[in-house]
Amino acid sequence: MSHCYYIGSPRELPLGERGSVKSAEDKSGSKPIKSIRFKSAVIPEGSIPLDQILDLSHVQADETAIYDSPERAAGIIIRALQPWNEMITRHFTNSYVCELYPNWGKFNLSPLLMTLYPEEYEVNLKCIKELFRLIQDYGKNHETFEIYTCSIGNERRQKNDAPHRVIDLAQYRIEDYFHLREEQYVQVRT
Repeated sequence: MSHCYYIGSPRELPLGERGSVKSAEDKSGSKPIKSIRFKSAVIPEGSIPLDQILDLSHVQADETAIYDSPERAAGIIIRALQPWNEMITRHFTNSYVCELYPNWGKFNLSPLLMTLYPEEYEVNLKCIKELFRLIQDYGKNHETFEIYTCSIGNERRQKNDAPHRVIDLAQYRIEDYFHLREEQYVQVRT
């Protein structure tokens, strides 16, 4: 089941993408992006490249985003609430609530992930760091941000008012394990 992430802030947050860094070779412009390419991508032996399966000749260079690696593409996306999910604001004490998305990764770290899928671990780590960097950049001393996660369609369910976790960014260090679980309410203090 897909998760929705929301962030509550004492002030408006900038909408859009944050943290991803395109390659110096990127020529994408103002046109909508139709394809993405990673310079570091290695096609496993025996695999068929996508351009041999699909005709991508119509996709121009300025419609292709190029990143050096998935980690460089990773970050977060902040979007305004849509009319269908405005009821989520009742779960927050902060005035400003936005949708929150990890870009190319997840808000999930574990030692097993680091061992089995080190590249995915690094992508997820960057998404989490970008989230905390956003809070540090827009939070003033001793302010509280809120993060709430739920499954799609469960936005109306009552949440537990007590936070599942309180993170003090002045003292917090990301360890090998971090996970924003379903129906989890987290307070992050600056």
